[in-house]
Order: sequence, then C-alpha cells, then structure tokens
Amino acid sequence: MSRPTPLQLGLWLRMAVAGILVGAAQLAVLALEFTVGGFVALFLLMALEGFLSFFFVLSLLFAGAFVCWLGVAIVIRRYYPDQTLSDRLAHDGTADAVEAIGETLLSAEAIANWPKILGLLGGVALGSFVGFAFTEAVAWRSIVDPLSAAAAVGVLVVLAHVAWIVYSERTDDAAALRDIEGVVRVLDRPDETLEERRTAVQRRVDRLAKQADLPALTVRLGVSSTPTAATVGYQAGASTIVISEGLLEAVDDRELDAVLAHELAHAKNRDAAVLTALSVPAASAAALIERYDFHPFVAVPCGAVIVLVRWSVAVVSRYREYVADRGAVAITGDPAALASALEKLDSDLEERPSNDLRKHRSTTAFSIVPPPWEEHRFFDRTRRFLHRRLFGTHPPTARRIERLRARC
Repeated sequence: MSRPTPLQLGLWLRMAVAGILVGAAQLAVLALEFTVGGFVALFLLMALEGFLSFFFVLSLLFAGAFVCWLGVAIVIRRYYPDQTLSDRLAHDGTADAVEAIGETLLSAEAIANWPKILGLLGGVALGSFVGFAFTEAVAWRSIVDPLSAAAAVGVLVVLAHVAWIVYSERTDDAAALRDIEGVVRVLDRPDETLEERRTAVQRRVDRLAKQADLPALTVRLGVSSTPTAATVGYQAGASTIVISEGLLEAVDDRELDAVLAHELAHAKNRDAAVLTALSVPAASAAALIERYDFHPFVAVPCGAVIVLVRWSVAVVSRYREYVADRGAVAITGDPAALASALEKLDSDLEERPSNDLRKHRSTTAFSIVPPPWEEHRFFDRTRRFLHRRLFGTHPPTARRIERLRARC
C-alpha cells in the first residue's frame, strides 16, 4: 500500500478540523432550535387558557366584521359593477387609484369565497371554545407536565429540522445544476452546430474518464462567451460537467483536456458532496434566522455559526483545488497544459465586462478559476482579505500555476 502524499495528508488534516468545527456548529444549531421551540411551547402551555379565550373572542369579532362587510360589499357590487365608480373621474391617474382602492375594499375573490372564509373563522372559534372548555373542565396540568411537554415539542422541532435538511440535500443538487446551466445559457433545443460541438467534448470526457477509471459524465454546453467549466453532482456516476462556448474558444485541445481532467478529478473526489455536506449547518442557521424574523437571540449565535462554517468550507475548498490540479496531471500527464489553461482563463476573465463577471460570480464555488477582483472605493484591502483570503473558495491562480510548472 502506497504512503499518502503530503498533499493528501494536508487535505485529510483540513478535512478533520473542518469536520469537527462543522459538526459542533450543527449541534449548536439543533440545540438552539430545541431551546427556542421548547421555550415557545412552554410559554403557550403555561398560558393556554388565556390564549384559547383570546382566539375565541378574536375569531368571533372577525366573523362578525366579515359578515357586516359581506352584506355591504354584495349590495355595492350589485348596483355598481366594475369601473362604474372611477369612470366618472376625469383624471386617469385618480380614476386608476380609486378603482384600485375599490377593488381592494370590495374584493370579488373574497365575496366569491365567503363560505370558505366564514367556515375558517367559525372553525377557529369552535376549536378555541372546545379547547378552552376542556382545559377548564379537566385538570390537565396534573396529567401533563408543561415542562415535559415543552421538551417533547423541542425534540419534534429538531426532528422536523433534520428532515428538512435531508429533503433540502436531495433537491439542492438539481438546483445547483439549473443555476449553472442558466449562467452558461444551456439551450433546451440546441442547433446542429452546437450539438456537434457538445458531442465532440463528450467524446473527450469519455476518453479521459476511462483513463481515470471513472464512469462517463454527462456534458452540457452553453452558449455564454464567458469561459466556464464546472462540475455538479454528489456521485461520480451521476455528475455533470457544464462548460461554455467561451471556454472552447479560449483554450486549445491540450488545454481543454487538462481543464476537463480537472473537472473529472473533482467528480472522482466527490468534492461537490463534501463541500455541500460541510455547508449544511450554515444553510440551517440562515433558515433559522429567517424563520424567527432576525430576532437577536437567534440571529447572533446563528450568525457566528455561518461565519465559522463559511471559513471551514473555504479552507477545505481552496485545498481541494490543489488536489484536483494534481488529479488532472495524473490523468493527462501534462501539467504545463493545465498551467497554460489557468493562465489563459484568468487573463480572459480580467478582460470581461462587469455584467459578464456578475453572471460568472454566481458560480464561483464551482468554477475552475474565480472571477477577478473588482476594486472598491472604501475598505478595498479589507474586503479583498475577507472575500479572497479568509472566505475565498479558490487559492490564488498564480500560486496554482506556479505549483503546476514546478512539476514540469
């Protein structure tokens, strides 16, 4: 058995540290979810009778107000059809405003759905009344401990959160592929010429995949002029390489093989799956912040989790680019071709107009090289350090080129 290389040892060390930090972050998010869910449940249980009586009275008030409004609205709608109130106004802008207000106050949709609305309000009133009567008639606190019940609710909330994570991971792969295809402008019905070019690239990928002992990956070719190459997929056999026509125009045949081999190395190492798994706590924390409307009690710890996870992902992602470069060299045996391709792509992106760069930046984490840095008027050096050195997903392209040429 061969000894691991220093590059592999470095990757394993970073993966271990990132895994520990991300695991702790995920546990912190779940603990916060449990605490918040349990606390809210406890608060509701301790004042259950008061809440039930409040909802009963409120639903009766809303039902009464809705019945009164419905009677008036039906009469007005009958004697004043659409556009009869505003058509007597000379000024078009005023007429439009009056008509809009009238449509809002005399909603035809609400009138048409009055049985459903009234049934909903009646159901809330009946349910809250029955619940209130039950809690008053039965000493439920002697049967159910509010603290235990709140803890059970907290556990259910955590289980629901985990189920949401699993569901999200099953759908994120397809969503990421759609996003990248949108950026490189993959056509649903490509013309004959575009399909011929895609088929030629597919043959190259098939040949390189055999050399790397990989199943053939699907190639998608977009018409964007921005040179782009990205791999999406959690498993090598189900991964997709998305490239743009701009990439085919920017590199020669040797360099194209090197770029495709780099993407195959990402698929072989399952980099998309690894980085997605590491990013889960950050996505969970962001969802938690939004769910509780940016409450400081939730937003502050979740914000810390997001920063920690983003840094962990960046550390691993940067190093995996070096590993993918080495994997590409192992497949093609041509480090000079990959170094030349990276140099060309980096130079080409430097000359891109700002609108192309914005489109390309949305796929930064997946692309072979990041878009060039756009200087800012204020705090440019600090922003550059944060976005490129601390949270950047790619190492400096010049450093990658230097490493590759050292292997020539």
